[in-house]
Amino acid sequence: MGGGEKVKIRNIHEYIQKLPQVTQDRLYTHPATCLALFRSLSETAQQYVMRLLFLSQPFALDALTSWVVNVRDKANLDATKQLKSVRLWSVVKLDNGNDGVTLHPNFRKGLTTAMCGGGMSWYGNHQLEPDKKPKTVEFLDLYAKERWECLLQYMVQGNSDSDKVSPDIANLLLQSGMINKSGNEHAITSVGFQFLLLDAPSQIWYFMLKYLDKCDTIDLNLTTCLAFIFQLSFSTLGKAYPIGSHATFVQHLRQIGLVYQRKHTSPWFYPTRHAIDFLSAGSNKSAERKEGFIVVETNFRVYAYTSNELDIALVALFAETLHRFESFVVGQMTRESVQLALQNGISAKQILDFLESHAHPQMLKNKPVIGPTVTDQMYLWEMERSRLATEEGVLYSQFLSDADFKVVHEYAQNIGSVQWSNVQKRLLVVNKKGHGDVKKYWKAYKKEHGEC
Repeated sequence: MGGGEKVKIRNIHEYIQKLPQVTQDRLYTHPATCLALFRSLSETAQQYVMRLLFLSQPFALDALTSWVVNVRDKANLDATKQLKSVRLWSVVKLDNGNDGVTLHPNFRKGLTTAMCGGGMSWYGNHQLEPDKKPKTVEFLDLYAKERWECLLQYMVQGNSDSDKVSPDIANLLLQSGMINKSGNEHAITSVGFQFLLLDAPSQIWYFMLKYLDKCDTIDLNLTTCLAFIFQLSFSTLGKAYPIGSHATFVQHLRQIGLVYQRKHTSPWFYPTRHAIDFLSAGSNKSAERKEGFIVVETNFRVYAYTSNELDIALVALFAETLHRFESFVVGQMTRESVQLALQNGISAKQILDFLESHAHPQMLKNKPVIGPTVTDQMYLWEMERSRLATEEGVLYSQFLSDADFKVVHEYAQNIGSVQWSNVQKRLLVVNKKGHGDVKKYWKAYKKEHGEC
């Protein structure tokens, strides 16, 4: 995808694997976390967990190998690797000296509670009056879509004064490298454009991972927040839940449409479909493809059959808008419009991937979908930017003699710091890395020869 960071979606298992052991131990005390992690395991790993779940004593490793036909089978090796990487099981010594396997005690207790019941309610024992104005599923779906699209529109519109996104969310986008800022204006980056190409569950999960990385900076406990997210994924759409001690976190989730709360002081919140579905991100399940709306002609004319403001703003990132109708937009990809997108860190391949992934059904009949004329020209425009490279340097001039210039020039050449030189005019450009050494050498040379 060109230069820069590539967006990679880690699933639940991969995320927990990177956490410190102390954090893992705390997470496994939450039944919802244990159940979510169990669901992320392979079928073979799930079989191992279920067979060991109700065993209070370590199980002999030799006997465990009899559960599978081929111990060296890839599925079995992957399963054992999964379980070890997140410390769900560990090898211990039995009384007879042989190796045995046991599940993590916190995980065993948490998963047993999640599957068999018992323990306290995930949302606490809050006794509150029922919500007098319950919300329908249709209302929650519309609310979640509008709030999430507000965030995406903020990323592409370039005006940092927008009141649709809170300063906390705007700062997170900036710190995560999805936008860069200059004064009151901001521009989407290569990472941000890749983010927009993801399906909604993957977008939300990726955003939440970035949010969780910043928990410590906003005085929130990572373990508590992560456990609450897993609880939301098992909640019932259309049902109201008490906020309890999660008021601050709920406010942030409310801003991006994962939960609905009528007002800040309301004791109730409603999880939306986004909060329930987004944990499927990073799995091998392919997301349902959204029907495309873009037609691209060989003359670089772009037709977008949509009235969605976000879709229109995305096309405007690399194409000049010529005409706009109620549900139809005409744009033109030019050298200048594409170069502007490239300047913001969006690569030619990312633009072409966007056009292909959002291609109109009629366009999908073409092989290839995007004509070679357009594809080749996009890469040529990108190559134009690669012909010149800039590097900071320091200019040395006003030498009193050719001998002085020659001495400094030779020293800079020996340490590999010369960027450019003109012997006739006694001009020398040294790179920033070597400037300090050349400067010290020149001062020492002048002092030695009595020029100071």
